[in-house]
Amino acid sequence: MNKPAYPFREIGIGHYPMGNSPVAPEDSKRLPSLMNLNDAAASSKLVYVHIPFCDSICPFCPYPKAFNEQGARQEYLTALFRELEMYGFTPQIRNSSVEALYIGGGTPSVLNEEEITALFEQLQSTLPMHSVEEITFEGNPASFTAGKLKLLHALGVNRISLGVQTFNDELGRRLGLLQTCEDSLRTIQQSQEAGISNVSLDLMYNLPGQTMEEWLEDLAKVVELGIGHVTLFPLKLIPGFGLFKRIAGGELPPCGDLELEQQMYVEACHYLESQGYAVESTYDFVRPGGHHIYSRKHFDDHLDLLSVGLGAFGDVGGYAYQNVKLLPEYVKKVTSGNLPVALGYEVKADDLPNQFLAMGLRRTAIDRQLFQRKFGIFPEEMFPELFDKFVKAGLVEIREDTIALKRFEGLFWGNNVCKEFCEEHIKMAFPK
Repeated sequence: MNKPAYPFREIGIGHYPMGNSPVAPEDSKRLPSLMNLNDAAASSKLVYVHIPFCDSICPFCPYPKAFNEQGARQEYLTALFRELEMYGFTPQIRNSSVEALYIGGGTPSVLNEEEITALFEQLQSTLPMHSVEEITFEGNPASFTAGKLKLLHALGVNRISLGVQTFNDELGRRLGLLQTCEDSLRTIQQSQEAGISNVSLDLMYNLPGQTMEEWLEDLAKVVELGIGHVTLFPLKLIPGFGLFKRIAGGELPPCGDLELEQQMYVEACHYLESQGYAVESTYDFVRPGGHHIYSRKHFDDHLDLLSVGLGAFGDVGGYAYQNVKLLPEYVKKVTSGNLPVALGYEVKADDLPNQFLAMGLRRTAIDRQLFQRKFGIFPEEMFPELFDKFVKAGLVEIREDTIALKRFEGLFWGNNVCKEFCEEHIKMAFPK
């Protein structure tokens, strides 16, 4: 491998801009105004709902989460439903149209059937769901059941996202996964039998001691199962987390170096493309019929994202925000009648070119002509030093109609490229 373009790989940008300024208690009452919630103009929306509970806490997971316990679930759902009402009864949300809904976590599949039904009843009663195109429900194969999947299909769910991570049970034990290969295969089959044919899988690579052969076996299983959408994440070890400690202490074998990680990524690109998959983003590979509507409308169309729940990131009415991350604080804020926003940022016109590039290039390419029509200048003219650097490093290719991440250096380092378009004061808000 040539000298790496960067010292380490960034994680992908899921939102830009992001809330980066603490919202003081006395400022909470201003949030409806900052989000323009009294604006009754018709608009399109995406909705994200965060369910933080997990039956087992993975020792590498950085997302807001809580151990699954029925009392805590009930308390949380009561608060979540109240937060939905706070938004749902405002003119802006009442006059919007939800185009796609994503229920993520955490592990939403730990909810029982009664709780799932109550959640969907609340969504239907508080949000304009009449024209929703896609509803994704995320979960762990170990906590899905045939009954839950049949119920979800009846409630309108048409896409399931499964955190498989690996089909190799030995590697799964090293990761501390709850699910087994048998659980994953069962849930995929039950999803399809329930009528939910659009099944997406998350896989992780460069796991402790994982070989290239084991990685290719995981990918071959995806193809064999006919999965339409697969997301590939490199394992990111976080100092202080359990998995990091076990590897540092010699209890588990180390992960491969950056060179092996790049080889695994490139081999995955080659193999999946040979099997009919297209590279849809720096993480995602799809077959025909496996496209993710929510993702496209978020990263390409930049629709408002109404996000509710613990630690959720959103962008509503020109205001980017993140909710509080601690469960007791979330419940307390909502119970007291305040939106549970911890960090906020008023999006400015100057942020929009950066947003277009930072989020768009995650999807591997941006429309150069559209950028010029929107902002009156071509991207490489607005950011000449960055694009000169990227072209010389072999990371991007500037064409007449598009600017694209190059194969395979640009794709591998794509998240780093995206992050370079982030303003420094916002970049600091991103997780490392």
